[in-house]
Amino acid sequence: MTPGTAAASDRDLTASPQRAVLVEQVRLIYGVLGRSSWSTLALSLFVAWVLRQLGTPIAIWLVAQTLLKLSEQIEIRWFIRDEAITAHPERMVRRLMVTQSLHAAGWGALLWIAAAEAQPDQFIFVVMAIGGVLSGGITSYSPLPRVHLAYICTFIVVELVSFVALWLTAGSNPYFTYMPLLMIIYCLGTYSNTTVAGQTYQRTIELSFRNAELARSLEREVERARRAQAEADEANAAKSTFLASASHDLRQPIHALGLFLALLDRSRLDDVQRDTMNQALAALRASSEMLDALLDFSRAEAGVIVPQWQSFAIGPILRQIEEETGSTADDRQLFYRTRDSDLWVRSDPTLVKLILQNFVTNAIRYTVTGGLLVGCRRRGTVVRVEVWDTGIGIPKDHHEAIFADFLQLSNPERDRRKGLGLGLAIARRLADLIGARITLSSKPGQGSVFGLELPASVATPPLETQPQPAVVPAFKRSGDRVLILEDDEAVRQGLCALLADAGFDAVGCETIAEACAAARREAPDLAICDFRLRNGENGIEAARRLRALAGQELPVLLITGDTHPTRLAEAARADLTVLHKPVPADLLLKAIGNSMTVPLAEHAAAEDG
Repeated sequence: MTPGTAAASDRDLTASPQRAVLVEQVRLIYGVLGRSSWSTLALSLFVAWVLRQLGTPIAIWLVAQTLLKLSEQIEIRWFIRDEAITAHPERMVRRLMVTQSLHAAGWGALLWIAAAEAQPDQFIFVVMAIGGVLSGGITSYSPLPRVHLAYICTFIVVELVSFVALWLTAGSNPYFTYMPLLMIIYCLGTYSNTTVAGQTYQRTIELSFRNAELARSLEREVERARRAQAEADEANAAKSTFLASASHDLRQPIHALGLFLALLDRSRLDDVQRDTMNQALAALRASSEMLDALLDFSRAEAGVIVPQWQSFAIGPILRQIEEETGSTADDRQLFYRTRDSDLWVRSDPTLVKLILQNFVTNAIRYTVTGGLLVGCRRRGTVVRVEVWDTGIGIPKDHHEAIFADFLQLSNPERDRRKGLGLGLAIARRLADLIGARITLSSKPGQGSVFGLELPASVATPPLETQPQPAVVPAFKRSGDRVLILEDDEAVRQGLCALLADAGFDAVGCETIAEACAAARREAPDLAICDFRLRNGENGIEAARRLRALAGQELPVLLITGDTHPTRLAEAARADLTVLHKPVPADLLLKAIGNSMTVPLAEHAAAEDG
């Protein structure tokens, strides 16, 4: 059978369940016959040996039985193919009915042969042998009872002929004469058992087909789910790539603008100029906050945040959040109250602060009148920190949706003052990371209560530490050489101008090759490298090469506007100080100071020397 024919047959089986069941029934019968033929042949040999004094009749019978069994084996092993059964099951059923009828005729004739000259004990043995063969037919033909029906009909016909022949023969033993009729009755009983077993076989086969179809359906569903998951992963990766690229491209000019504004802010300005400067700085802060939200989101997506577990007092964090965001509430004429608390929790203080800060910021943005209250209370082993507001409230059917990425229920005009819709999504991810639970209770028009449940902890006294020597910030000293590697000309010029104004010897370079050449001419005291450079270069490779020239102790600041999870993870693994664009000037100078500071005594000794 050709592959095309086999495929067509498989389609036919799928289209016709009854035909598929018939094919399986025929396969089962051939499988049983292939194993039982040898046992019935052995029984034939044993019967012929017991009746050997009958001479020629029993010899002829044995030859016929042997030929039938051997031909059956040859047929099954070399001529019956699964493709033929699948393509023509009805034809194979008719073939089985013919061949098994011949076997039935052989065993039916044995009773007539034995009745002629066999001794009573031999005749009883023959009856027992035939009864065993008829009983075995239940097992052999149960998968397809109509094959057994053909076998039974043939056997009955032969037995009727035997009965008539024995009845007409003068002097026949009456027990021998009527034995064919008893065998007919027994034969009908075995067929009754075969039909019952056949129904069970058919139900089992049908059930196996249904199970197979269910398994195939499950495989299809799993495959569809796998493809859907792969598509979702690709879409998520594309989203992360887009956010990273967009964030990087936006951070570059904002970073440069912040540097120039910081430089301008250090100069002498009149009142009008100072007011304009403050407005520009406020706009810059708003843009920076939105980009920071993108950075927090990408960091959470990247999985580079590792919680730092410790016991700490929650009160100072709540007061710090009020100090940082209270002015925003004052500008909107909202009251902001934080209840004092002496409770302690065990978690990551930085991540807890970020989560609560998102709650507070969200409350301020969506509250028009009234204000917000922040407090905490203990319930058993849990401390629940709550942020209450009198804002617009959230419908109950949206309580879960508000934690989705970029979703803002009450900002269809996409007012930039209300952020990007990432604050609660970031809070949920960070809460999952530290094993905390976020709760929400809200009524539209009345306000909302966001809660964060943290494991309670006992107060831990602060460790006694030795006083540290004072340090001299780098920007208080002059002449330190800072190598700046930045491929964006505006950012490079802004950095050079800001650091020169702070008293540093700033050297700007566009490529790693230029930076290495500058380091060979004079070793820098610190290097500032952009992460993403041109021609596939990056700041991590630049830091490695600069340290190879200037020494492994060379402090390096890695500044990046890239928020892609892979890039963030790579930066987190590097032994570098990482700053994210746009970097405020005071934060940049502080980072430089922290990287270049030396103990005051050592610095004084160096100056005395």
